[in-house]
Amino acid sequence: MRGDMVNLLDGLGHVAATADLATLGVGPRETQAMVADGSLVRLRRATFVAGPVWRAAAPWARHELRARAVLRGLGPGAGVAFGLHSSLTVQGVGVHGVDDRAHFCRTDGGRSSQDAVMVMHRRVPREFLVDLEWGPAVTLALAPLQVAARFGVEAGLVSADAVLRDRRVTVAQLEEALPVLGGGRGYLSAARTVALASPLSESAGESRCRWVVLTLGLPLPEQQAEIVDGDGRFVARVDFLYRAEKVVVEFDGMQKYDDPAALRREKLREDRLRELGYEVVRLTWADLDDPAAVARKVKGAFARARARRR
Repeated sequence: MRGDMVNLLDGLGHVAATADLATLGVGPRETQAMVADGSLVRLRRATFVAGPVWRAAAPWARHELRARAVLRGLGPGAGVAFGLHSSLTVQGVGVHGVDDRAHFCRTDGGRSSQDAVMVMHRRVPREFLVDLEWGPAVTLALAPLQVAARFGVEAGLVSADAVLRDRRVTVAQLEEALPVLGGGRGYLSAARTVALASPLSESAGESRCRWVVLTLGLPLPEQQAEIVDGDGRFVARVDFLYRAEKVVVEFDGMQKYDDPAALRREKLREDRLRELGYEVVRLTWADLDDPAAVARKVKGAFARARARRR
């Protein structure tokens, strides 16, 4: 049976509570043996994930597994819903800058609580909940704002941009969700996330770029801006553009350079931009973790562009 555990738990999304295992004929001793040999991973009391699935999962996929397993372990009638980034991951939305714990919101009058694996938050009004296959969850309008309130604007912005980009939420819906936070701790971070959220950010990296340049005291650039030559012919669509300064900022996720043809096209495109007098700055994931590096690159480009104009 141990070798078949992945298949046995397939219908439960590869997670199980003790009661589920008992229904499958797996008793306490066999459960303990399966945890010992890695067939099952115990996340907390009465909460399990199929071991092979857990070990193969990427970090963000592990968060979804953890959240679903914890809810399964709490049992039916627990009076809770997926919240914050747990709600986002179970609904397929990318997250950044959050913790590894499963987060839930009360749907009844129960108390808030937390432990090493789970955080239980205060009640959320029913109109800001949706029913999913795995259980109720906070809406995609509210969840990014909860993330911003707890983990900061950058974390909230990554997910808020994502749900706007995928047209799963509108700015108006984000604005309607904001009062649910009640003006308490983190409200200002959530409000700023709403003000900055944009459907034009095409990746988490671009969302983070926008936040980093703001923290450096730089103005927000144009997003997905088109550049044309002197005859009005299209040259390039760039991630970010400081038009007056003639500085282009591109987020470079590097994946596209696995294709030599794509690398050559990108080089020709950048050469053409430079011919037209633009400075081009490329920011990587490593740069985003080092704001001083971003400042050097962007401000250096501003200085070169000014010198070029003179």
